[in-house]
Amino acid sequence: MMHRRFLWMLGMLLAVVLATPPAGAESNVRPRTSEDEPAPSEREEQASLFNWYFRSQGLTYQTEFAELETSAAVAPWRIPYSAAIYPLTSGGLAAARTSVGTVLSKYDLAFNEGRSLAESYDSRRRMPQNVPRLGLFRRRPRPGDFGIEPWEGYCSGFAASTIRHPEPMRPVDAGTVGGRPGVVFQPAEIKALLSAAYNRTRQDSFLLLAPPSARNRGPNMGTFHLALANYIGQAGHPVAIDRTRGREAWNNPIFRYEVTSIRDVGRRGDLEIKELVTRITYTAYGSDRVRQTDPETGQRRGHSSQSMSIRYHLNLDAEGHIVGGRALSHSGHFLWVPLFAVQATPDQTSPGNPHLDVQKIIALARESALPDIQAKYDQNVIGKMVDPEIAVRAEAERQREAAAEEERQESEAEAAD
Repeated sequence: MMHRRFLWMLGMLLAVVLATPPAGAESNVRPRTSEDEPAPSEREEQASLFNWYFRSQGLTYQTEFAELETSAAVAPWRIPYSAAIYPLTSGGLAAARTSVGTVLSKYDLAFNEGRSLAESYDSRRRMPQNVPRLGLFRRRPRPGDFGIEPWEGYCSGFAASTIRHPEPMRPVDAGTVGGRPGVVFQPAEIKALLSAAYNRTRQDSFLLLAPPSARNRGPNMGTFHLALANYIGQAGHPVAIDRTRGREAWNNPIFRYEVTSIRDVGRRGDLEIKELVTRITYTAYGSDRVRQTDPETGQRRGHSSQSMSIRYHLNLDAEGHIVGGRALSHSGHFLWVPLFAVQATPDQTSPGNPHLDVQKIIALARESALPDIQAKYDQNVIGKMVDPEIAVRAEAERQREAAAEEERQESEAEAAD
């Protein structure tokens, strides 16, 4: 599941006017324009992003088909763990229960001085809107009455948080991370909070690795194949997939792919066409209460996963580089990776629950993880540790306070004169 705001921002990000006619829609190297200005091709854009984020590892984006791995998986300790996705029509995080109520009420106890802030905000989001009366009684609310869709939930937060964090394994006292001492969070509760922290996105908080730029509203399959081969095959980094096209969204993290069939199907002009069948394996939804990590090795065990096979054509140029492709079977909507958890604001310019401090949640997660595995993740994930807007807002607030203090001192000086 993915929130509609994510889809709206995605649409804004993809508002690029293509400069070539529809006949060139299978290409990912065609020229593009954005706001009447020249823009890099899709492949060039993806190469720049990959090279930037993996520059410290010395990796470069590869496009030659023969040099790409035909099967690869992330390291066993790097496989995203299964977690719950808390459908909003089933109560959302109200279904994440603890010994003191919901996980959000426990968070309020630990970090909001016991005031029902995060819990009340979440409850208000799930209140029915404009539910008509039938006779003397109010009818049972339907999903649409809540301003939410039947499929909405925390699957984008699940996918993002399990890509960025190892499985929480140990209980953590909130006092160790700046909260109320004696309030102890269990690993299952930390998983739920991580999903909440990562479930809202801004345009800068994720990368589109294979955007829905094809005529069928799915990804260009040349870009899709390159994303799998470079991120998983080269970098050992999981990628997320929105498995359904259109408004409805279901997100999962892919940790393995295997090309099970390659067939030459002829030429089209100067292009060589190959037909591939690729099986992707992704982490499935599960329960936050199930432990899936071997405490001795850090490797995944008891892990829930599913697979899907995708058939598609790849276009190769005279040098054997991938220059496009098209789907022959369902290929999902797009591929993406998270960069950081967004810190929500009351005005929703940054979306989400403004009473959840993502820095506190991340601190809980880091304390809960196995130290050796956390150290490995720190070397493998891309993006910032926390939302960079937190520092920007803090500096803006500091400047406002300094200006107010300066104005106060000037007023006192004038009064003294």
